[in-house]
Amino acid sequence: MLHRPRPGRRSGLGPVHGHLGHVDSARSLLEDSVAVAREIGNDLTLSIALTNLGLLESRAGNLGRAEHVIRESLTLDRKRGDTFLAVRHQQALATVTLRARRVLEASTVLAETSDFVARSGSTILLATALELSACVAAELGDGLRAARLIGAAQAIRHKAGTPPDQSEEAFFERHLAPARAAINRGTWDAELATGRALTQDQAVTLLKSPAPGSSPSPAI
Repeated sequence: MLHRPRPGRRSGLGPVHGHLGHVDSARSLLEDSVAVAREIGNDLTLSIALTNLGLLESRAGNLGRAEHVIRESLTLDRKRGDTFLAVRHQQALATVTLRARRVLEASTVLAETSDFVARSGSTILLATALELSACVAAELGDGLRAARLIGAAQAIRHKAGTPPDQSEEAFFERHLAPARAAINRGTWDAELATGRALTQDQAVTLLKSPAPGSSPSPAI
């Protein structure tokens, strides 16, 4: 008798292959996980596998497919009432929209999650929100805000022991490098240090402070 493959294991292996640069094998593993999760009706595993697949496709430049599958995962999260996972997956969607150069849309997506991020107490949600908001600020021409936001994120990750992986660091650098180059290095470093010195509560306040091009959005 053949044993049914376990979607969670395949979904976990997919990102590992992706981070190693094995895009084709990562895609195959994640698509298998998606197919099995659909077959057995496991919406939690399906949602996670879809978002992992979306992030892989985003890094591969297949932004249309990336957005499509992440939006499907968000629908599943909301159907299940899983707000934490929905916010994580909205952050993934913001990553895709940033790659697509739809900066104001990414800003809106992040703004929709800020209240939940603030009250959740989750360091990973907060650090990711700060990092993506730093990228948005850099793209909108506010390099000083970008430096302070990324500094706050670095401090939170350092304290929590959860550094970003290499692909995340490369993504942030693509957005932040031009802003850093446009500012006096001493000024950038001073803002970075100010961000690193913030408490978690102060970092939340910074995250929720008005940013260029932002508009009020409904809380999630």
